[in-house]
Parts: sequence; C-alpha cells; structure tokens
Amino acid sequence: PYGWYFDEITASCLVKVDLDGNIVQETESFINPAGFTIHSAVHAAREDAHFVIHLHTVNGVGVAAQKDGLLPISQNACLLQHQVAYHGYEGLALNHDERERLVADLGDRSLMLLRNHGTMAVGNTAAQAWLGIFFLERACAQQVAALSAGRDNVLIAPDAAQAETKEQGRGIGFVSSLAWPGALRQLQRKSPGYDA
Repeated sequence: PYGWYFDEITASCLVKVDLDGNIVQETESFINPAGFTIHSAVHAAREDAHFVIHLHTVNGVGVAAQKDGLLPISQNACLLQHQVAYHGYEGLALNHDERERLVADLGDRSLMLLRNHGTMAVGNTAAQAWLGIFFLERACAQQVAALSAGRDNVLIAPDAAQAETKEQGRGIGFVSSLAWPGALRQLQRKSPGYDA
C-alpha cells in the first residue's frame, strides 16, 4: 500500500496488481505508480524475476549518483561488480515508455544501479533478491565511507584480485541458503506477525 511505512506492512496487507497496474483485489489502498513502472517492467520481461527489490537508501543513491558507479574498492564490490547494470535517470518513473529502456539496460544481470535514484535486485527467490540487495547496499556503504577520505586516498583492487574475486564469487550462491533463514529469524524478532 502506498503511504505505509515498512514496519506497518504485513503479507496480508500487500496490494495485488496485474501487469497492467490494475488492482485485482478488494482494498482501500492504492499503489505507487512509479514503483509499479519499475517493478512491472522487470516482472514482465524476466521469467526469473519472481522477486524485485528496489531501494532509495542514502548510500545506494550516493553511489548511483557517482560518475564511475560501483568501484572495485571492497571485497563486496569485487564480488558484485560484474553483476551490476546501470540505467540512466529519466525523472520520476511515471512514463511507461521507460520500462523498455530499463529492461534493456538490466539485460540478464541481477543487480542494477538506477542513476541518481537507487538500487535494485532481481531474484528467482526472495532469498536471492534479498541477498543481492543486501550485498549491493553493503558495497555502496563501504564505497561512501571509503570516498569520505577523497578519491586520491582510495585503493582500487588490483586487476588480478578483481578477476580472482569474480571467479571465486561464482560458487557462493549457497550463501543465500545460510543468510536467508537468519534474516527471517531477525525479522520475526523485530516484527512479529510480518507474515500474517
């Protein structure tokens, strides 16, 4: 529901819509039209996009607004860099024509920096999407922290280390099966009844 805080939302209050933006249930709530534009584009174009997470965090927007995007300055960034796509800012995502360009920019990647706007993760499962956005947001926070010393004082990971980390990262998909249950336990402690 548009206008609700995250800590107010439970599974049963989500507003169900079809790919044309029509609300397909009885509800007094309405949806965010810009959010619909972005999410519907990815859901419609990608069969593997069962879950799409899009955020506007301070650090995510901070890196999305940087000319060079995500820099290989942390282990997280080196693991993710090859998975990150970029989409140029076009204003509030109210124009449905933008969906085609957003999907073309995303391609087959699972992560995206929407320039001057935020971050996005796509997953076949909630765990995959959550893990992607968690590590992308972590890499963005590390970059913002590192760049607080000025760009000249930041070490870019050596090319060989970037390549090695990329290869090593191909085999860590199992991490979502470890991290996701912990995230759900934490959510249950902080927001009992979230799944009601």
